[in-house]
Amino acid sequence: MDDVKRYLDSQWMRIDELKKLVIEAGYYWKEFPPAKEAKVFAVDGSRMVKRLSGAIVYGVSSVSIGDDILQWHEIGLVSPYKHVDERIRLHMEMLENRIGAMTFELKGADLILMDGTLSGSIARPPAYLESSTRQFYEEDKIGTINTVKAFLELLESEWDKWKESLEEEGVINYSTVVARREEIFEHLKSYVVEKEFLEKIENNPNYKEDFIIFLEYLEYLHSIDKLLNGTVAFVAKTFYTDDIIKQVTEGKEESKYALIPDVPVIDSISKKRGYMKFKYRESRKWALPEVIQRAVGGKYLQRVVELFPKEGNPVQNIQPAYVRFMDNGVIYLLETTNLTDELLSAILSVAEDEYIIPLEYAHHTVVIKKQEFDTYVDAILNALVGEDPKYLAFLRYGREPLE
Repeated sequence: MDDVKRYLDSQWMRIDELKKLVIEAGYYWKEFPPAKEAKVFAVDGSRMVKRLSGAIVYGVSSVSIGDDILQWHEIGLVSPYKHVDERIRLHMEMLENRIGAMTFELKGADLILMDGTLSGSIARPPAYLESSTRQFYEEDKIGTINTVKAFLELLESEWDKWKESLEEEGVINYSTVVARREEIFEHLKSYVVEKEFLEKIENNPNYKEDFIIFLEYLEYLHSIDKLLNGTVAFVAKTFYTDDIIKQVTEGKEESKYALIPDVPVIDSISKKRGYMKFKYRESRKWALPEVIQRAVGGKYLQRVVELFPKEGNPVQNIQPAYVRFMDNGVIYLLETTNLTDELLSAILSVAEDEYIIPLEYAHHTVVIKKQEFDTYVDAILNALVGEDPKYLAFLRYGREPLE
């Protein structure tokens, strides 16, 4: 307790100086516009993982909730090869993006609310992506570009099938990861003339898996692009952004105080409900891999490309704001591509007390319960081992003795 108290006291001493700088820089807390009724849906996702001796089984879910509900659930299996946790996270977020986009198309939503941030998805892509992508591209630039185009065409052709399933059933519960289909290389070869390039990748197990991971990321970008067809706002509960503090202390003596997030300082400026707009600082830089930039041209992923200017900050087309929905309430991070009074009014129409009702419902609805997931997976494993005991070497897991 003493250690925590000392830390908080040291941080609190800095607040007053930083508060003055923030106000002098022209940042201020604004009142919300009046609430205005709109058709608002909220999207959230969940994931659960079971690590076995020779494979990793996981479940991912997403739901969209408003005046109706749409659901998307999948069980996936990946080898313990590379970047497993990141791939599972991307799979979950991909389903969130897809069901959000489908909600615009099927339910005529005015606004989709997403849990989390857009900048985190776009500006911090998988760390592993650059090296493997560069390797494919250097070996055959034209082949890689044409393969990217072919894969995006395939995703477009699948979109209507998924939409039809959701429209009829309100739920999808089968695998939709196109990049991992057994026949994916045969399909791509039917689209492109660079068959030797694809055969070389397919015949090298490690190289093949790297390429599939690259295609998974393309699939993820495609889902974001579809989502951005409509009006979307991202609401993050946990974040440690310090863009305002870094900007107002840059080059000043007070920069030594900059190791503090924005929220405590913003909270000291006002306890009222409302919001504060700001901009992300330009040091946040990342760009789409060259092969994707060249492949998308004027036809594919246009809304994603707009978030990545050729020069400068890749999140400059994302508009962030700090928001609080009741006096003395929690401050959240809001992100959208066009922060307007109309958008804020729509959010306020479904906000109550400190949070947003549809997002709360989506969170509780989508959670995958560990016991249910374990029971489901165990049933699959028992059936496999019952069919042939040789599978047991791949399907045991280290926590067995503890359970």
